[in-house]
Amino acid sequence: MDGVPFRLSGHSALRPSRRAVVVEGAGIDVRIIQRAFSPVLMEQDEQIGLWMWRSTGWELLEASDFAVMTACLFEWTGAMHFIQTPMIRQL
Repeated sequence: MDGVPFRLSGHSALRPSRRAVVVEGAGIDVRIIQRAFSPVLMEQDEQIGLWMWRSTGWELLEASDFAVMTACLFEWTGAMHFIQTPMIRQL
């Protein structure tokens, strides 16, 4: 994006702390992780976005271009399964 190479990856595991969708690159650290009842968007270890179940979309606060791109890619690729418990996927 804008000439900056990045990598999008998803991690799924039984432990909630190990599940995430991550965008990494030179100076880029954006993650979507599961917290309590809703996914959150983290940038540089600061929460900047929250998935709103009622409005079925993201509420982003002061998000960078990479954070917005991460939320869009998360939705477009259907990556929600990476942060859900693997047990739900088996039902």
